[in-house]
Amino acid sequence: MSEVVEKVETVNDAVNRRDFEAVALLVHPDAVWEHNIGQGSPEEGVYRGREAVVALLERIVETWEYMRAEPRDIRELGEERYLIRGDLHAKHPASDTEIVAQYEQDLTFREGLLVRGRMKTEMSSSS
Repeated sequence: MSEVVEKVETVNDAVNRRDFEAVALLVHPDAVWEHNIGQGSPEEGVYRGREAVVALLERIVETWEYMRAEPRDIRELGEERYLIRGDLHAKHPASDTEIVAQYEQDLTFREGLLVRGRMKTEMSSSS
């Protein structure tokens, strides 16, 4: 399990640093990412291929001063497939308020790379 925690932390760290070249190295060329399906968010959809997935992540974080995923619970669902629940902290530059949303990810890795992901976020609180 520590191997997947390290993979998740590595991906989160690269996104937090906005190092999308590093993110691209962690995503499989044939990756599929389902983002907020059924939530009505602007980026809702299915993204196919490394370039599309990385571009999505870049668009999501570009308008925020920071966006930081903090996993609370990681469960193994099968061979290289994991369910991750946590809190997503974000702050917009025009606001003093941090937004905290609960998130859930279903991630599958192959050959050490993220090959499939599904993410859903729900607003939980602000501080």
